[in-house]
Amino acid sequence: MIQQKYVCPICGFESNGAGLCPLCDDNLVKVCHCGSGKFSVDCCNLADNSEDKTAEEMIKAEVASETLSEIAKEDEAKQKEEDELAKVEEVKED
Repeated sequence: MIQQKYVCPICGFESNGAGLCPLCDDNLVKVCHCGSGKFSVDCCNLADNSEDKTAEEMIKAEVASETLSEIAKEDEAKQKEEDELAKVEEVKED
């Protein structure tokens, strides 16, 4: 069985699984199994490159989803804070 190797193109972090680099948060890129040391998308154009692209797209979608949920939480907290401030101002006016 061929062991897959993934490398961060920015810092060179190596992993045996796809995902984000824990050091610089960039996507890890699969290294070709032919032994050239090149990334698989630049080397043998293996059939499983489409699987890698699908995995990368799923990771990007997950990160975007997390970002949107964080923004929604921040907006909700900001709205609550503004509502409380409006209530305090109403009490001061009375």
